[in-house]
Amino acid sequence: MLKGRVPLILAAVFAVLAAVVFFLTDKANRDSISARWQPVSVMSVKRDMKSGDTLTSSNLAVIKLPKVNVTGSVITVDAVNQGLPVRGQKLSMDIMAGDPLLYSHIHTKTGDQHLADAVQKKGRAVSIRVSPESSVHHWVEPGDHVDIIGVFRDPQLKEMVSVTMLQNVVILATGRIGGQTNMRLLSETERAYNTVTVHVLPEAAEMLVLSQDLGTLYLSLRNPEDNDIRDFEDTRTSLKTLLTGERSKAISRTQSKIFRVEVIRGSHRVEMETVP
Repeated sequence: MLKGRVPLILAAVFAVLAAVVFFLTDKANRDSISARWQPVSVMSVKRDMKSGDTLTSSNLAVIKLPKVNVTGSVITVDAVNQGLPVRGQKLSMDIMAGDPLLYSHIHTKTGDQHLADAVQKKGRAVSIRVSPESSVHHWVEPGDHVDIIGVFRDPQLKEMVSVTMLQNVVILATGRIGGQTNMRLLSETERAYNTVTVHVLPEAAEMLVLSQDLGTLYLSLRNPEDNDIRDFEDTRTSLKTLLTGERSKAISRTQSKIFRVEVIRGSHRVEMETVP
């Protein structure tokens, strides 16, 4: 008789186990959902603020957001309590009242950049000395492409010569300013520099290190879409080149065909004039 009840007893046991498992699973899911929606205190601002405004105790506020919406980019009250400097920082972008304060809002001047991350495999970063006149009066910025021209004294001719050493070289940094530096937080003085860091092959790095000790290096700024590498028939310019004038004539003719500039005269008239 007991033998006939065994299936019923087993079924009842499994039913109870299934109910227990369902209850525990459901509770875990509810706890997980509840935890994700727990309020977290984060930093905000009391009023609309502009880029360059300074964060102070009078304009900072604390709001609560569901934990699920608090990503790693949001500045929490816990982070501030642990020493994150917020008060006294300048905003790097506009923010509206009640919006959560993000790390990008108070990005430091130098950002989170690590220059080595910008150096490709088999490439090298090397710095060279520049002056305003040798860096297009400091118009050269990180990310620009330049040609590097060297001016040296020829030991055989006993005269100064200039030569285009490298073409289409990428600028990684100007002074301590890299590609991720927040330029809006820098003063004019902080934007000034006397070195630039370029991205080259190891052999080119050796050339630059030696050449800047032997002479002066100049940067020739390129259009960002101009990636052509030219083959120079005469790879140097000397005093003789300047005096004969033959190259000057050829250059002038070529420039007159290539370079054009848009000139606006009056309120509506637009003319295209050739640059001589």
